[in-house]
Amino acid sequence: MNREEKIIQIRKCIEANHYPLEFDPCSRRADNCYAYMLGASFHDTDSKGFIYNLGAISRIKYPPFSLSDAEEAFISDMDVLGIDCKKCSYERPLLPNEWKAVLFYDDQFSDSFDFHFIRQNIGGIWSHQEGIWGGVHSLKGNLQNVSELTFVGFFVLKVRK
Repeated sequence: MNREEKIIQIRKCIEANHYPLEFDPCSRRADNCYAYMLGASFHDTDSKGFIYNLGAISRIKYPPFSLSDAEEAFISDMDVLGIDCKKCSYERPLLPNEWKAVLFYDDQFSDSFDFHFIRQNIGGIWSHQEGIWGGVHSLKGNLQNVSELTFVGFFVLKVRK
C-alpha cells in the first residue's frame, strides 16, 4: 500500500471518531503513540514506509532534524489528514470536538528522530501509549516531564468538516 492509500485509511478512521476520545486502557493497542493520539485503527505493516513516523504523512520535514522541524512536521501532517492544529497552553479550555496533544522530540541525537505523543481524552484525562504496540496508561502531574525526550509543546486539534 502506498503513502496516499495509507493516508486515506487514516482519514477514514478519523472521520469515524468522536473527539475527544475516551480513555480505555483495555482497548486494542494502536501501532504506536502517534496512531494512538489520532485514534487511528489502521495498522501499517510496512516497516520501510511506516506512516506513523513524525513527518511521514506530509513529507514536509521528514525526518525532522530539530524541535522547530518536529513542530512543523506535526502541524503539516495534521493538515494533510484534515485536522486543524495549533500550538496552545495546558490551560486553554477545549471547545466542542477538540482535543489536545503533547509532542516530545529527541533533539539530543542528530540521527535518532524519536518522538512521543500524549493525548487528552474526554473528561480531561491524559493518556499515552508506550512504544510500538505498548501499553496504554493515564497520566497525572506535570506532563512536560513525562518523557525523556524534549518537550515541544501542547497542541489543540480539531477535525475539519
